[in-house]
Amino acid sequence: MLSKILKNKGYRFFRDYPFVDREEEIKFLKEFFEKEPSRILFLYGPKSTGKTTLIEYVIENELNKKDFWIKYLNLRGVLIANYDNFIYTFFEEEDENITTELNRTYDLKIFKLEAKTLKAVKEKRKNLFVELIRQFERIKEKKLLIIDEIQVLEDIYINGEKELLKEFLNFCVSLTKETHLSHVVILTSNTIFLNRLYNDAKLKATSDFVLIDHPDIKVARKLLEDLEYNNEQIDLIIEYFGSAISYLLYTYMMVKPTDSIEKLKEFLEEEKINAYMQIVEILKRYKKYNLSSNAKEEFLKIAKEIVKNGKFLFKNANEEMLDVIDLFCEKEILFFDPQTGIITPNSRIYLKAIEELKKDED
Repeated sequence: MLSKILKNKGYRFFRDYPFVDREEEIKFLKEFFEKEPSRILFLYGPKSTGKTTLIEYVIENELNKKDFWIKYLNLRGVLIANYDNFIYTFFEEEDENITTELNRTYDLKIFKLEAKTLKAVKEKRKNLFVELIRQFERIKEKKLLIIDEIQVLEDIYINGEKELLKEFLNFCVSLTKETHLSHVVILTSNTIFLNRLYNDAKLKATSDFVLIDHPDIKVARKLLEDLEYNNEQIDLIIEYFGSAISYLLYTYMMVKPTDSIEKLKEFLEEEKINAYMQIVEILKRYKKYNLSSNAKEEFLKIAKEIVKNGKFLFKNANEEMLDVIDLFCEKEILFFDPQTGIITPNSRIYLKAIEELKKDED
């Protein structure tokens, strides 16, 4: 039903799901990939803004694949507890039973590498990243390496000394600024982690940081109109969900335009309560999350400012607030933009939840 309505009104679909707006972002990415590689591109933004979908759409629909060598490493959900785990995100052996034939060539998830070289890399007699640079040098096409959720590499060390994340990012700088061998795109929703990278002088000088935010509210209204909601319904949905497209489409799955306004209100209130309870659960179990006993008080100070001004400024946070902000951003309830230092709810439903929490405390 959703597909039929929106396709008839000219909407694009990607993997059987509406792909709404993003013309400016598509244009930017296409132009970026046509240039000589010189800077790492970090794409970041609130939860469910479609960062991964955007990059995948551009790769599959807007680039000439004959001209590009493209590899995508999605570290989300991958268990990387040590250096060897990391190696096997790149390397994939054809037959695990054949481990003594050192002249055998193995398939990598990105490249092919002789087994003796793989063995040397695993034993740290050869540097993985030097070997990867050599592999990139052999590829004639334009190259594009995409890494999703790179923060999983934090707190992993090589030989108990070198930080894996730092070494990997140095490798990305080598690919872009130093050798111009490949474009590198890094996606993340964890902006507290990203803030540490943003404030690293070397990375700041060698990278572009681009925010992928929820679309303009006009785009949301147009979508809801095309789904045939009336003005009263549209105002109500936007009041709770703003312009978060995934939430708007979810609303259509749960409450049709022909349903009563009471059913819509009930659904939206339930969503607000769910968001509210996420916040309450964290504040009640502050010890579990290694927060101080003042966590609730500090969160309420942040909430008061957000309700009043729509945002909280990172520079105004005290030390205890920083721990609270870190956790709530990690849980994707708050969103922190490292380029502006502004903290907001991750989506409008969390603003509604914060308003409810503040009302309870007043």
